[in-house]
Order: sequence, then structure tokens, then C-alpha cells
Amino acid sequence: MPKYDLFELVTHLKKCPEIFLKPSNLLSRDGLDSIALISDTYRMVSAIFLKKELNVPAKINFNSIDDNYWKAIHISCWLLYHHSFRNKPALENKLRLFWFEGLYHVTQYVKYKEWITDEERAEEMVRLLLLCFEILPNGESIAEAADKLSSISSVDRQKVLRQSYEAHERIMNIKREMAEKKAREAANTYGRE
Repeated sequence: MPKYDLFELVTHLKKCPEIFLKPSNLLSRDGLDSIALISDTYRMVSAIFLKKELNVPAKINFNSIDDNYWKAIHISCWLLYHHSFRNKPALENKLRLFWFEGLYHVTQYVKYKEWITDEERAEEMVRLLLLCFEILPNGESIAEAADKLSSISSVDRQKVLRQSYEAHERIMNIKREMAEKKAREAANTYGRE
């Protein structure tokens, strides 16, 4: 399994040019041509520059992708322009997994600008990409890499927050029921006197 320099990739990601932050031309007339960007990224990674078909899941409707998700894809294309990913045909088929599964779930919780302004979110995108590519960051075992991604995962954090909120709601319901029961008992006692 190949290993990559996590710090170098995070640094590269955070230098994402403004042009990659433009909306998709599917959402804005003067936006970035997202399909061309994805196609060019596939070609750059695969090193097949005359490739015509776009390797995306049949169920993907590009017109239904929202602005935040498109911009995350654009930013990830910048990340993929790093020299470490060029001319790596073995990675081409894994791009689909990264863009249309891994990144899709995370963009529900991360605003696009955070990928380049927040150190933890930048690391999360790099780690997610490396996981989808089955690449380890330098100096990390599979378990360490998985643990570090889990510790900064936006999806996992939302799950913990949701579970914490649900636990808090259960406690509040129990307290409310106990208070109501105590009030009824007090009313019954008062009524008998």
C-alpha cells in the first residue's frame, strides 16, 4: 500500500485558488464548468487524455447537486491536481467512490469554505480521499489512519451530537414524568385532607 505525506497534501489543499470556489455552471450562468473539471481530473489521474466517457454512477443527476456539494467537488479536484495523484490509472475508478459516496455524505455537515479555511476539515478531506484510494499517510498503520479519520469525521461528530441530544431528551422526558407524578401525588394528598 503506497504512503503519502499528509501535511504536504493538506498544505496543497489549503492553497486552493479562488476559481475553484465558483458555483457550478449548472447553477450559475457564469459558473465553473463542473463536468469539464471532473472530466479533466479523471483524465489527469488516469493519464488517458483522449478518454471520452465520464466514469460516474448512472444514478447521479448532476442537476440535483447543490452549490455546497459542487464547490466541495471543485475543491477536491484542486487537491487531486497535486503531483502525487497524476498519472495513477489504478486510482481512476476510486474517484467515483470518493466524489459520489464519501464526499457526498460529508458535505451535508461541512460548508465548502471550511475545506480550505479549517485545518481539521482540510485534513478530513485529505484523509477521506486517501481512504477511498486505499493509501496510508506516511508513518501511519491502517488502524492509526482509520482512528485519526474517525476522530475528525464530521459525519461521526454529527452522529455523536444526535445521540447526545436524544439522550438529553430522554432524561428531560423522565424528569418531566417524575415531576408530573409528584404533582399528582401531592394533589391526591392535598385532596384527601
